[in-house]
Amino acid sequence: MRASATTLEHRMPESPRAAVVIDCDPGHDDALAILLAARHLDVRAITAVHGNAPLSRTQVNARKVLELAALTDIPVAAGCDRPLVRDAHFAADVHGASGLDGPDLPEPTMPLVDAHATDVLIELSRSVPDLQVLAVGPLTNVAMALRSWLASGSVNLA
Repeated sequence: MRASATTLEHRMPESPRAAVVIDCDPGHDDALAILLAARHLDVRAITAVHGNAPLSRTQVNARKVLELAALTDIPVAAGCDRPLVRDAHFAADVHGASGLDGPDLPEPTMPLVDAHATDVLIELSRSVPDLQVLAVGPLTNVAMALRSWLASGSVNLA
């Protein structure tokens, strides 16, 4: 006999939702990741990076997805617009020129956070206990945040 979803939900204990920041380059794949994470996790912020499309598009795509799902309480910060050591390559052949071609979503009205994504990553990591970073795009924002954190001299790995 197969278990139904309601049977599984009844058997599974309630657990606290993990606090996360999603670092991503929203194309179709990351749009779904954002929606799933928002349903099951405590999403504290979205940090956008170049990748499936230029940063000028990925930060817009993140806000479009959040507005579509009425999740405008989740802040979005724009981050790095190119890789650290090579030329940028985008996935227009997969995700279209916008990174989110297909659905005709209106331009977002929610503003970007007035801080660079790397600063948001650092601030949240300092202020939110057990924060997890879900990096599902290029790791440039994460690398730059680590570089900045290490350069600050406030590192205690003991």
